[in-house]
Amino acid sequence: MDIVKILETLRDNSHKLKLLWWTFLAFTVILNIFIKPHHPHFEWEKIPGAWGIFGFVCSVFLILFMKKVVYPLISRPEGYYEC
Repeated sequence: MDIVKILETLRDNSHKLKLLWWTFLAFTVILNIFIKPHHPHFEWEKIPGAWGIFGFVCSVFLILFMKKVVYPLISRPEGYYEC
């Protein structure tokens, strides 16, 4: 199978893939509400959806950290490698 066609198909249907991804994430958070841990180690683990909320907060923090701290450190001006 041609990888270029696969990538073009994914790019053309990116809005559907994003919707599918967000739906999957919402489904996992809803699942986490109904599936409770048998022996929670911490008090906050008793909150329904605690691990989903924890994962969301950590991912947002990681994205902001990468965008505001790491990206300025590793980015190069346009045409940097052409000299």
